[in-house]
Amino acid sequence: MIATPSAVTGTTVVAEPAARGVVRPGVRDLRLDFFRGLALWFIFLDHIPDNVVAWVTIRNYGFSDATEVFVFISGYTAVIAYSGIVARQGWLRAAARVVRRVWQLYVAHIMLLVAFIAQIAWFALTHDRKSLIAEMNLLGLMDEPFRTFVDAILLKFRPVNLDVLPLYIVLLASFAATLWAVVRYPWATLAGSLAVYVSARVFDWNLPASPGERVWYFNPFA
Repeated sequence: MIATPSAVTGTTVVAEPAARGVVRPGVRDLRLDFFRGLALWFIFLDHIPDNVVAWVTIRNYGFSDATEVFVFISGYTAVIAYSGIVARQGWLRAAARVVRRVWQLYVAHIMLLVAFIAQIAWFALTHDRKSLIAEMNLLGLMDEPFRTFVDAILLKFRPVNLDVLPLYIVLLASFAATLWAVVRYPWATLAGSLAVYVSARVFDWNLPASPGERVWYFNPFA
């Protein structure tokens, strides 16, 4: 039995064994909160330059870093939350909830992007640090503002350190289509996921980013 905060309703849910596929109100599973919080703390430490404490984070001792852990736990939580809706109300209702959540995250990302650009621009102008605009990957706004605006709406343009939320938006959007398969055929879905991962590594699958011929820093296929 696994409990987790629901990404759909904001309440707490408990997942019974998979064979029963029942989700009902229950107690928070602090293990998920703990490891997700630990992943966020590691991400924070890894972004501080010349930080000795960052040597204890998992990016130095494994084949992934804390970002992958955060994405994994978020996906694990999503399966628990939305599979309960599938069991009670059907796949269409659950997929609609996923799409609504994706829209909320998308709006949050656009608002965060605007606030981020305004903050960097204000600091660069008031402190005579125009080089900071280039460092934060914001030159596209000065060179091609209209094109950059369209790319931002399409999640192709992302300043430095704004990569995780677009990744989660894309993964959660794909989850709306695969949720039925996850509930009905979990092992087949897992095999398909592994096939996509291997294909992305072999054939260099990725999504385009801007400016230039860039690709996503966090590859959604991998």
